[in-house]
Amino acid sequence: MINFLSSLLIIGAGPEAMSGWERLFFLLPLIVCTSLVYGATRHENWPVITVEAVKIGTWLVGLTACVFVVALLLSFFN
Repeated sequence: MINFLSSLLIIGAGPEAMSGWERLFFLLPLIVCTSLVYGATRHENWPVITVEAVKIGTWLVGLTACVFVVALLLSFFN
């Protein structure tokens, strides 16, 4: 019973609510918002903000992909 309640609190509606691929769709708005906020805190000009946001967004996608590949490789040895 406690395991079920903890999964409801952590995931929101239980493990059967969303598949793994649907969870990845939450990554896109998170990367866009993070990149725009980071670019806007550094600069005030919109063209410079968008260029900086694209750079940071690319960096975040690359970092996330690297972490995913490492986790995938480690899962093969488990």
